[in-house]
Amino acid sequence: MAVTKTTTITSLAGNLVVDFAANATSEDNVTGASSGTFYLIDVDNTANASTFAYVKIRDASSATPNHATNGIPTWQFTAPPGVKTSYAFPDGQDYAAGLSMWCTSNPAHQNVTSPSAAVIVKLVST
Repeated sequence: MAVTKTTTITSLAGNLVVDFAANATSEDNVTGASSGTFYLIDVDNTANASTFAYVKIRDASSATPNHATNGIPTWQFTAPPGVKTSYAFPDGQDYAAGLSMWCTSNPAHQNVTSPSAAVIVKLVST
């Protein structure tokens, strides 16, 4: 059996952001205060056997969960109880101001209830 190796011309993305304990408090400006593109979101909800995890990301240098204006997420990703879920965007998702993210146990944008156990969120961006 023959094996070939191809070297890519450029890397897809250069940043890996990891939040080892995502909760209902916003982690502001995780990508820096500039524009960019993200390609992958990985939500590890394996520590919560009976609770959904809703990762909310806002295209802003800061966010205030439960706020009528700057608490509304631009994107929201769900991981069922006890599951690790990945979302890949081959063409990427562009953002303008940097990304702020938080995680709740309810999909409503005004909800500020953290999952009972740690949720690990990974984000790959430029």
